[in-house]
Amino acid sequence: MAEKKMEVRILRIDEIRPNPFQPRESFPKEDIQQLADSIKGVGLLQPIMVRRKGKTYEIIGGERRWRAAQFAGMEEIPSIVKDVGDAELMTQSLIENVHRRDLEPVEKAMGLAEVYRLNGFEPLKVLGKLTTVRDKIKGSGFYKPGTELSKEEKQIKEIADTVGLPYDYQYRLLTLLKFTPEEQKRVTQLELGHEEAASIATIENPEIRRKVIEIAPELKREEVRKISKLVKRAPEPVVEAVLERKISPDVAEVIAEIEEPGIREEALRKAEKGVYTATGIKTMIERLERPLIELPEEPIEAQLHNKIMWNLHRMDNCSFYTIGFAKRTVNQFLELLGAKNVRTLVDVRRNPKSMFKPEFNKENLENVLKGNKIEYIHYPEMGVPEDIRRKLAEAEDYEWFFKWYDDNILPNLGNINLGALARPVAIMCVELDPTKCHRHRIALALENQGLRGYDL
Repeated sequence: MAEKKMEVRILRIDEIRPNPFQPRESFPKEDIQQLADSIKGVGLLQPIMVRRKGKTYEIIGGERRWRAAQFAGMEEIPSIVKDVGDAELMTQSLIENVHRRDLEPVEKAMGLAEVYRLNGFEPLKVLGKLTTVRDKIKGSGFYKPGTELSKEEKQIKEIADTVGLPYDYQYRLLTLLKFTPEEQKRVTQLELGHEEAASIATIENPEIRRKVIEIAPELKREEVRKISKLVKRAPEPVVEAVLERKISPDVAEVIAEIEEPGIREEALRKAEKGVYTATGIKTMIERLERPLIELPEEPIEAQLHNKIMWNLHRMDNCSFYTIGFAKRTVNQFLELLGAKNVRTLVDVRRNPKSMFKPEFNKENLENVLKGNKIEYIHYPEMGVPEDIRRKLAEAEDYEWFFKWYDDNILPNLGNINLGALARPVAIMCVELDPTKCHRHRIALALENQGLRGYDL
């Protein structure tokens, strides 16, 4: 192939015309004026590149500089004149804009599409071919590495290589052509990244596609990708809930997999009311899918095992104790406190009442402790609000609960000055098993301060 002719010339500004294939749609006036001021000060440091077109010249690269030169009052401008055709002009223009100036993803997509059109390829049909070219070269999917390309695939590869952008990146850009002009404008206004926009462009339903575009700025990239896949297969109520931000994409994915409509509806209803992680919603769904029978409590043997294992690590002399009253009579409770000569009982229940054991209500307990020379102190700020207990009961997600407690309640621990209380001190709540009670979070925090605890 003969080498393209090039020459450097000084051309009159009025001889030059803009690039008809310019992929960049806007040149901000402030940006151009700033460059014009620089040109007035130090001159134009880099010539523009043009091609001859009849009696005038068309810009190949440097339209921003040409516009700024006019602002600066220049009548002539240094130019490199190159002999190129339409297809090569478009390719060079795109490459310069992509690598020298940041275009919006939609602008890049339109410029890239024109490159393929000028070379005889419909851009949307190139999508699948680009994937095939990549797979044959790398050896993925159904192809071994180095699988021979067809004639058409070789042509597409040559164009893609000339553009100089990764195949996957070009694929995502061309996907944006599936948007309507109005959607392309909105995607640009919201400054969506090319990956988020490409995911949304694969949604076929126009109404849903527009809704996802609007909520995308509030989402992480991975969440946009999940929603874009989810809306194609999930039942309508699940799609509606995730688009209205009532549930997270992670939770929606789990609910969408439920085959039984009744269970799916109930899971969705609960998810919209509660605070659920993906793990928590799975636990709740397992409960919904069980036969509707009354299940027994966890066997007392298992609870005692947990208790013994918890206490085996705490058999030294202790700075404080913890205790739960479930499964115990008030006399057993007092015997345990007496065995360790506890002098102060700190109640960390939010609401110190017990429907099933009224002897452990605040007033009754305070009186019986007083008779045993034990001081009763109530710290409701260390307790768990009712709505959080309800959500825990529904989800059985202790990982979420303990994190919530550590973040929201444990900071109140500074209000308990153990050094000012008659010692030894015991911290009391309900559950027999300390590993299922918030008092063990308090115990761990106190141990981090250098104290030693033991669950009675």
